[in-house]
Amino acid sequence: MRKLAFLMVLALALVLVGLSLPAQQASTTNFLIVPPESFPDGLGRRGGTVTIDNIDNPRTFNPIVEQENSSNAVTALLNAPLIEADGSPAVAQAYELSADERSITLVLREGLKFSDGVPVTAEDVVFTFNEVLFNPEVQSNKASWRVAGRFPKVEALDEQTIRITMPAAVPGLLSLIASVPILPRHLLAEAVAAGEFNRAWGVDTPPEKIAGLGPFRLKSYTPGQQVVLERNPFYWKADPNGTQLPYLDRIVLPIVSDDNVRLLRFINGQTDIYPPRAEDLPLIRARASEGFRVLVSPAGTVDINAFAFNQDAADPNLRRLFREVRFRQAMAYAADREAMISTNLNGLGEPRYGPGIDPTYWIGDQPDFPSYPFDLGKAAALLDELGLKDTDGDGVREFPPGYPNPGVPVQFNILTVQGSSVLTSDALIYSADLGKIGLKAAVTPVNFNTLVDRLIGSRPPDYQVARISLGGGGDPSFLREIYSSQGELHFWKFSDALGEELPDWQREVDRLLEEQAIALDMNKRFELLSQFQVLVAENQPLIFLYNAQGLEAYREDRVGNFSGTTLSVTLVRSELLFRRA
Repeated sequence: MRKLAFLMVLALALVLVGLSLPAQQASTTNFLIVPPESFPDGLGRRGGTVTIDNIDNPRTFNPIVEQENSSNAVTALLNAPLIEADGSPAVAQAYELSADERSITLVLREGLKFSDGVPVTAEDVVFTFNEVLFNPEVQSNKASWRVAGRFPKVEALDEQTIRITMPAAVPGLLSLIASVPILPRHLLAEAVAAGEFNRAWGVDTPPEKIAGLGPFRLKSYTPGQQVVLERNPFYWKADPNGTQLPYLDRIVLPIVSDDNVRLLRFINGQTDIYPPRAEDLPLIRARASEGFRVLVSPAGTVDINAFAFNQDAADPNLRRLFREVRFRQAMAYAADREAMISTNLNGLGEPRYGPGIDPTYWIGDQPDFPSYPFDLGKAAALLDELGLKDTDGDGVREFPPGYPNPGVPVQFNILTVQGSSVLTSDALIYSADLGKIGLKAAVTPVNFNTLVDRLIGSRPPDYQVARISLGGGGDPSFLREIYSSQGELHFWKFSDALGEELPDWQREVDRLLEEQAIALDMNKRFELLSQFQVLVAENQPLIFLYNAQGLEAYREDRVGNFSGTTLSVTLVRSELLFRRA
């Protein structure tokens, strides 16, 4: 086993970050002064607009229930958590962990206001956790917060102080807190009381009825055209000179679903930022003298590119087949990852055979880790073991006796995202190889939001197979949303949550994920997560493909302090961006 390297920082004393503005810029807010080293291009100037295309219409402006990139591109800029992902203070100017690491006390920044100008109090925090996040009727990441079957106790000690007490000590507590945007009780309490929170802040909500603590607020949304965000005049960060952030007046997100169209718009100067495909790099780099710049980062271990086979498929033959581990292993052997990486990523990627996880815990590079290099012979042999044979000589295998409908051909449909050349090409490569071993797989591109609806918007999900891409990150406890039988993103077999036909390996995954969530000994946690990764790789609930190198393109002659994007479109550190010209 490779050596575990980690750094665990416990804030056992009060952490104070944030200074008041100079007298000439007096404000009731205790601003967090962003340190100079956070500005890659130096301090900016106020004003201007930055434009980046969104991949589809947002489906909601509700940051708790949103589950797709097109919505997150907006909600991530409208909201903010108590602390940052690295554990540094944010909306909370200070926090203190108890000696037993079971509770944390947080102090809100003085003078804090939502983007509609209404003051923030501890009651807004209590409302966010107790009445929204832990509400059984609300669609949220509840599984990540449940410890030993219980939610934490969240209470207000006074108007600015909150205490969160966990049922047990949790090593990922800071990451959990950093994942929760603080919501305005005055705007959402009525929806919660009426049982309507999941539909609150829909895309038809007037902008003035939506407020958050992020650097921007919603200005307008025109379906099929664009989202416009304007600077939040009550934002709580400032640069070292005392200039209140964000620098930009506006961020515009036109809705453009086609990769090729987004590329042309970027090249033609209609947008300022574009997360490119590998095939786009030569064209963009050729324009370097005009201000176009490309950033490339190594392939990580967190994101998930995979094929999902719906084990709750409506077709009874497919439902039974997809639940066969030997079939899923055959499908893993049939994935030509190297061809996908070569064809669609220009070689800028690495094969993956197991779940994405923080690099601190990742073991997918170990020689004995379960792997499925491309081998149609092994895939065909596993299909033979399952009794799937081409009995009539037409090149397509049939279901054997014992299946609900024996004798019919083994065929299914692969959904992919319309306009995404990479996802569609992956599906076409896969379909062609499956045809070589007697499986008939059609590829159907659909609208991005349609794919999301069919994967997670219905019970059971309305798909057979889908080429998906999931962003990751944060503490490993968030993996419970995907791999726990109760997870909100367990879209390959939502029926696991009902306890029906729950296989032994899934029960063990549930146990491992629960135990690692309260393992303070980092070596023990590493061992539990190692076992988890091996189990998932052996059983292939998703057919894991590869991790791509991170690619970013932007106009450095127009945009300063660009720090990248997440989920292909969500801007990172948007408050630091400034317009050069």
